[in-house]
Amino acid sequence: MDEEYRPIPCALQDRYERAIITGRPLAVGWSSHDRYVTDRVHVIALETADGAEYVRFTDSHGAIHRLRLDHIRLQDDA
Repeated sequence: MDEEYRPIPCALQDRYERAIITGRPLAVGWSSHDRYVTDRVHVIALETADGAEYVRFTDSHGAIHRLRLDHIRLQDDA
């Protein structure tokens, strides 16, 4: 792992879990290559590996991503 994982607040983790259960999309933002991307995504799963937590989601173009939870930001209001 290139940097130490910073755990996210439980309330944010709950929002990802709720999105999995309900199938409702979330607006999120993340860095991809040299730009910042925002999109409405469908969360597929939460995973733990190598001492970090990850979210797996499908973007609006159908591509599947797997990002560390501390590298992604929720954009919508609660």
